[in-house]
Amino acid sequence: MDLTNPPLVSIIVPCYNYGHLLSETLSSIESQSYSNWECIIVDNGSTDTTRTVAEAWTNRDKRFSYLYIQYSTTSIARNTGVNASSGEFIQFVDSDDQIASKKIQNQIEIFKNNSDVSIVYSHARYYDDGNPDNLRLSISPLNKPWMIEFSGHSWDILPIMFERNIFVISSPLLKRNVCIDTGGFYDVLNWVEDWEFYFRCLAKNYSVIFDPSQDSLSLIRVHPKSLSTNNPKMLEQSLIARHRISKLLLSLDGFTNAKTLMNENKRHIKFLHRLLVNEYANKNRIKNFKHALAFARLDRDYKLILKGICLAFIRKSVVLPSE
Repeated sequence: MDLTNPPLVSIIVPCYNYGHLLSETLSSIESQSYSNWECIIVDNGSTDTTRTVAEAWTNRDKRFSYLYIQYSTTSIARNTGVNASSGEFIQFVDSDDQIASKKIQNQIEIFKNNSDVSIVYSHARYYDDGNPDNLRLSISPLNKPWMIEFSGHSWDILPIMFERNIFVISSPLLKRNVCIDTGGFYDVLNWVEDWEFYFRCLAKNYSVIFDPSQDSLSLIRVHPKSLSTNNPKMLEQSLIARHRISKLLLSLDGFTNAKTLMNENKRHIKFLHRLLVNEYANKNRIKNFKHALAFARLDRDYKLILKGICLAFIRKSVVLPSE
């Protein structure tokens, strides 16, 4: 890589009703020491000030561009940004977060010196909204480190990614072909979409390097909206992701842990059905029964089918075996 002719980095920022936070995110991008970038702001059907804020930035700096789409999933918003981009490298940044000033420069330098590498990633730090100078290691009050520091071929950490996401969305800088070869984000997912996407990336057995620089950090804002979840919906989407992972594991020729992870994935899927039975016990009879039936099939206990039918109609939770 010739840094006398530095490669273009495409920064993708999906935004939905975060107009009040967007300027801080874009300011961290404008402040990058690496200058050859484009930033595509994808407005995912916002009804607040997102358009006004974004257009002020596009008028100020032509490296920013603005796209509006009808409200959809975060996955579609990110894919829309990638499809509209031109960069040799892709950086994702959520519209309520920031990246440290030398993140892109440091990581492009690593790519320059390691031509076989496809993913370079860094640590994340968390801060409470309104208190950006007080950084901590995790979102948890325990403040313990959770990201692993790994350099090597990604199959070696695929079992860890199988259990939990090992990146925040903005930690990796990716070669463009990573997004192309994996097919991008799975359109239907609005939750767990980053974990499912990065799992598929690691399943390609790419060469990965960890960047330990403190000025390469992803800076994650913690605020009430970032912590809120629609639990049944998240569980349902986790099921979708787990079923996709099952199919992916079947195709990984040469990956010695595939069979073990497939068996573990069945256990995860069964447990998700178990959780959803009780989530829907007093809310949705059809979904209550659907998940009781799926759990019964996976557990090979068909007495649960009859129990699920009965309890769905009297709107009580189904006491299922633990995982």
